[in-house]
Parts: sequence; C-alpha cells; structure tokens
Amino acid sequence: MPIIIDSRDLQALQRRLAGVSKNLGRDMKRALSSTQRATRTETTKAAADGYTTSTRQIGANTRVSKVDTTDLSFTITGLKAPIGLQHFKHSATRRNGVSAQVKKGGGAQRLPTAFKSSVSNFGGGGGASKRIFMRARLAGGGQVGRLPIKALFGPSVADMLANPAIQNRVGAFALNKLSAEITRQIEVAFRG
Repeated sequence: MPIIIDSRDLQALQRRLAGVSKNLGRDMKRALSSTQRATRTETTKAAADGYTTSTRQIGANTRVSKVDTTDLSFTITGLKAPIGLQHFKHSATRRNGVSAQVKKGGGAQRLPTAFKSSVSNFGGGGGASKRIFMRARLAGGGQVGRLPIKALFGPSVADMLANPAIQNRVGAFALNKLSAEITRQIEVAFRG
C-alpha cells in the first residue's frame, strides 16, 4: 500500500527539530517509530470497518518494514494469502448449510452445499480448528457429490488494503500523527 507523504509543513518541522535537537537521527527515528505503530493500528481498524473479520485476523496478515529516517518512510504490506471463511461472520446448520457475510452492510450469502468441520477430519493436522468446506456439484445434474471437498476463503488483507478509501484514511492519519510526533520531539528537546 504505497502512501507517499510530501508535505512542506513536515519538512519545516524536521528543520526545526534539527535546529533544537542534539541527536537528530535518534529523535526522528523515535517519531517515525511511534507513527509506524499507530499507523499499523489505524490500518487494521480501517480495513475492519468494511469487513466482518476481526482486527486481530487483519493484523496477523499485515507486515511492517523498518523505518527509514533518511526519507521518512516505512511500508505496511497486507499478505496476499486469503483469509479462511470461518474468520468472517457466518452461521452453520445441518439443514441449511452455511450462511456467510464478508462485507459489512451487505447481506449474508447462503451456501447450501457448504459445511463446517474439523480440519483433522480431512487429513489436516489442525486439531480443534474448524474450517468451512464445500462439496462440488456432480457434472450430470444438481446432485451434490461426496467428493471433492474444498475449503472456502474470503478476500486477502492485500485486497482489503487496495481500497482507495482506506489508503486515503491511513495516509491522512499518518501525516497528522507524524507531524504531532515531531512536534512532541521538539518539545522534549526544548525541555532536555
């Protein structure tokens, strides 16, 4: 998710910090690291606002690079591996199959040939973890065959973060947070 922040106000704050600070590199790294942590949290919250999965699941599939103080940058990346459908809002019954809702605001989609079962029942070493599976329809008609069985997945975190609304929200947050952190470092340098 490339968000490029180029602000004259930010450059002015950086020059002001350079005039006050005894160790500019350390102070900029502190401000950028704090911004990085807060931006990662905001990224997971922004992605979770549109989808029915938890922020914990989104955060587990998000990676953050080290901060680079030379060009004031860090990278937040969403993994391309899709999240299992069991991590989204769903209900499973024997009679009706599985109903799942991936996006907030949309209705639940009914999947009549889907079922929820333990991974260990199908040769996976998952123990008590459960997944949502679907049986494939036979070629001859509307009957559902016993095999093959495939696991169902929702979108990946990379797909969630590709939304321009999320990128704009996170970019604005990162700019405000970084300017607030540099201002705070300037105040700390004045005191110390």
